[in-house]
Amino acid sequence: MDTELLRTFLEVCNTRHFGRAAESLFITQAAVSARIKQLEEALGVTLFIRHRNNIQLSSEGERLVPHAETVLLALARAREEVRLEDARSSQFYLGVRIGIWSHPLQQRLHALHREAADLALRIESRESGELIRKLLERTLDLAIAYEPPGVPELESVPIGRLTLRLYSSRPDDTLEEALAGNYVFLDWGGGFARFHAKRFGEQRPPRLYTNLNGLASDFLTEFGGACFLPASLLDSLGGMGLTPVATAPSFSRPLNLVYHSSSPKRAQIDRVARYFQGVEV
Repeated sequence: MDTELLRTFLEVCNTRHFGRAAESLFITQAAVSARIKQLEEALGVTLFIRHRNNIQLSSEGERLVPHAETVLLALARAREEVRLEDARSSQFYLGVRIGIWSHPLQQRLHALHREAADLALRIESRESGELIRKLLERTLDLAIAYEPPGVPELESVPIGRLTLRLYSSRPDDTLEEALAGNYVFLDWGGGFARFHAKRFGEQRPPRLYTNLNGLASDFLTEFGGACFLPASLLDSLGGMGLTPVATAPSFSRPLNLVYHSSSPKRAQIDRVARYFQGVEV
């Protein structure tokens, strides 16, 4: 199958408009329509449901999206690795669970760049489930997460800890006041959800529920309130007017490096792992 058909399919998925997809791909709208028709005929399914100017994915189209992304990513990776001229160079793909990346990890990355000039890195932030999928598909070499996946094909090694503390824009808040006033529930995964339910039980629904760190921080800056955030951000959060709630319990979990047990890049994995050992987020 021509990979341009998959690329066109994903562009229409993103824009939900044949004309805008054509502009992004620098082709005509008729060419976009022809490619989608060719792909549908090759697969024997209808990929889009069209109602005037409203274009929605069919159930078959929804199922095709992750496969199309995997094919194109694998092709891009192959091209990049083939183009590497220096035999000592190596392309390395590192995934990070959304919300984990912070100054301590950034500092370790800087040290790695200074000492390993031959290592070509690609780093992306994803949800835990997507990191696991990409590791199993071999489109990711290594992932930083805080909950071991429990998948037989994947191995993990602890490298440090993630500690979350309850911060509030009101310096004298008690625990009860912090949870009752403009509380933001930032989703840190199943482990944190269990901790939260066990320690705090049935509380008033949070004012905001999100898995986006930046959104939570901006909300607190604009409206005030409280949220569980990484302990390592104490100084920067202090500059935003947020201080730890002294009476609140903290949440702590090991940070892990996760990789495929049969990865051919064990030497690079061990090399990268050394730079992140002992990190406190």
